[in-house]
Amino acid sequence: MTNIIEWMIENKIADNNFSAAHIANGLKLAGLDQAEQEARCRLYRRWRAKTDKKNDIPSWQAYQLAIAGIDPRDVLERQIDMKIDAQNNEG
Repeated sequence: MTNIIEWMIENKIADNNFSAAHIANGLKLAGLDQAEQEARCRLYRRWRAKTDKKNDIPSWQAYQLAIAGIDPRDVLERQIDMKIDAQNNEG
């Protein structure tokens, strides 16, 4: 059985040992069994996809959501429509 750092790299959760260790620390994986660690890592990666950087939430927020066990698939996506009226912005 591999440790969680190796598992994250093998499963493309992290690119290298440094980022895997950072994720493990942020997700507070110490003391959890391997299945819980893996589940938390998968949740984290769902919140912070590697490919869509412009829409990523901050890593600290993704850590908190993953620790809480909240899956993004269970959360309705919010959209904020901002209409800026140039006349209202004039002094």
